Amino acid sequence: MGAVDPVVAAGISRIVSVAVPRPLDSYFSYGIPEDARGLGPGTWVRVPFGRSTVIGFVVDEPKPIAELPPSLDPSKLKAILECGDEEDRIPSDVFALCSWAARYYAQPLGELLAAACPPASLGLRSANREAKELTRTLVAPREIRLNEEQTAALDGLETLRKSAAPGTALLHGVTGSGKTEVYIELAKRALAEGRGVILLVPEIALTSQLHERLEAGVGETVARWHSAMPDAKRRDQAAALRRGEIRVVVGARSAVFAPMRDLGLILVDEEHDPTYKQEDRVHYHARDLAIVRGKDAGALVVLGSATPSLETRERVREGKYASFPLTARFARGGMPAIEVIDLGEEPQVEGIQAPIAEKTLTIMKETLARGEQIMVYLNRRGFAAFLRCRDCGEVSECPNCSISLTVHKRSRELRCHVCGHAEGIPDVCPKCQAVDLDPIGAGTESLEEEIPKLLPEVKTLRLDRDAVTSASRLEKTLNAFRAGEAQILLGTQMLAKGHDFPRVTLVVVVLADALFRYPDFRAPERALQILSQVSGRAGRADLPGRVLIQTYQPDAPVISVLRGLRTEDDFLAEERELRQVLAYPPYGRMARLRVESTERNEAVSRCEAIANALRGAQTAIEGEEPGVRLDFLGPSEAFLERAKGIFRWDLLIKSSSVRALGRSIAIAKRTAAAEKWPLLVDVDPYGLG
Repeated sequence: MGAVDPVVAAGISRIVSVAVPRPLDSYFSYGIPEDARGLGPGTWVRVPFGRSTVIGFVVDEPKPIAELPPSLDPSKLKAILECGDEEDRIPSDVFALCSWAARYYAQPLGELLAAACPPASLGLRSANREAKELTRTLVAPREIRLNEEQTAALDGLETLRKSAAPGTALLHGVTGSGKTEVYIELAKRALAEGRGVILLVPEIALTSQLHERLEAGVGETVARWHSAMPDAKRRDQAAALRRGEIRVVVGARSAVFAPMRDLGLILVDEEHDPTYKQEDRVHYHARDLAIVRGKDAGALVVLGSATPSLETRERVREGKYASFPLTARFARGGMPAIEVIDLGEEPQVEGIQAPIAEKTLTIMKETLARGEQIMVYLNRRGFAAFLRCRDCGEVSECPNCSISLTVHKRSRELRCHVCGHAEGIPDVCPKCQAVDLDPIGAGTESLEEEIPKLLPEVKTLRLDRDAVTSASRLEKTLNAFRAGEAQILLGTQMLAKGHDFPRVTLVVVVLADALFRYPDFRAPERALQILSQVSGRAGRADLPGRVLIQTYQPDAPVISVLRGLRTEDDFLAEERELRQVLAYPPYGRMARLRVESTERNEAVSRCEAIANALRGAQTAIEGEEPGVRLDFLGPSEAFLERAKGIFRWDLLIKSSSVRALGRSIAIAKRTAAAEKWPLLVDVDPYGLG
């Protein structure tokens, strides 16, 4: 008799492949204990991995141990330590969505599955894993009166929703036109037929406001789905969704993976917003995944925006998406009046860090005297952009990143907004020992400090990532402003999202110029979107609104559109023409390959080696599809070459073919893997910086 196999002797006769949440494309084989039941694709398992244990996900059906690949030693096979119940399994449609995303975005399936089903949603981070029954809301839905345009849009969308292949539609409504009311009425109709509804929003900040409106509108419990939810709450809501007890979800980008039964409608609010692109750890675009999931589920996908992305506009032009316009504001106040303040001509208030024109200050005083509220937009956090020595010109820079340190006066420190490095504000210049150190450039912190000097007895709240450090703090700030506890809300791009404050009649953009000069092909489009969106916060109720845009470039093309001197269509036609010539999206596909190393020369040489491998394969790849062209741009240093002590070099791939792009990425990944170099892949990057 031969030797007894130790794995078989241990009671293991079946194996399964597991994807772990690590930046690895490989799956790992594990033995299945005899008492394990119900394992299949999407089941969570706790497995030994290296010196620790991790929560991974089964990716195939169990198979006999005889099918273990010959290259693997059965005696070294490790067994699953724990596995989830069948009711905890990732739904088949979500598993299929993650598998598609892994292929398209060239991302590890294990990390995508972990994003779709984080441990908190399984109760694995709570003292008690058992989900509690939720108190469910069941009230009469709130009646909503729609105007003619809204009714026409709703009828058109409802017709699409009931069709055999609903597809995707754009709800193109100006700010304040009542898109949310259309969402609610459409959701009520889907729910009446027993179908589930997902509403995606670009920021966690918006989930509370829309959650309340949606719950009151549809008359039943609406779940929230975002990373800031308490673990126990995420566990309870995820379980209720899997059981079909809750049929509506509102959440940030990860809600696209919500385990919704019989999904019939996906609403993507502010579809243009770049925060739908997940940039940390694993890359995907929630709007695009919503479209894929909707198609597979036979659900209608509605993209809502006042300033649709050029990609979405192009799909409408091609006839791939239907489009329904809302051209008028729902409230009587009408669209806000936009006025451009030329900072090069207008006298400015002296003695403050931020550029504030005297005319702007006068209008702010008049607004406050009427008992109305103001929102002030300044897209820079901190007290000042950097600290400079008046004598030698030395600027304090981050030791880990190629960026200057931002001055934070309240905490008495210089801080890096990339890696988090912080150090005390020096008393003297470290280079020449001079004592004259000037904070240069304004930030939200300095403006918050200076507003009381300009407007005594006025209370200001600040909305940026320094002031708002948690979801509860965010909600508290927004509720306080909505309740009239402060007259001015000051902040960064968090202000531009779809907030609705009826008493806000004036919006001030302190300095628009930085939006025009960002080194990215989407910068002009993005500038128009941000300025249009932040302007749209004014006059959303019965009172008329006014917007003051301060700039040193009053003739900038984006400003001309906002002033009504040229049409948005003309502006976008120029953008389309430029992108067509350069084969930028939506007229070509792109991927960014990023090589990182603690040594600059090593980052450069690795990136060059990958570029050479791709150029060597270029002719063969192009020959597989007639008319297809590949372009490789770089290697070049990243916009921020050094971050957190790591040097970063990029190679950009452009092609008209998704297949050619995928083949190129596969070659790059094989080249890097052979040398054990880490390689970061970003398909459809939403910013080249």
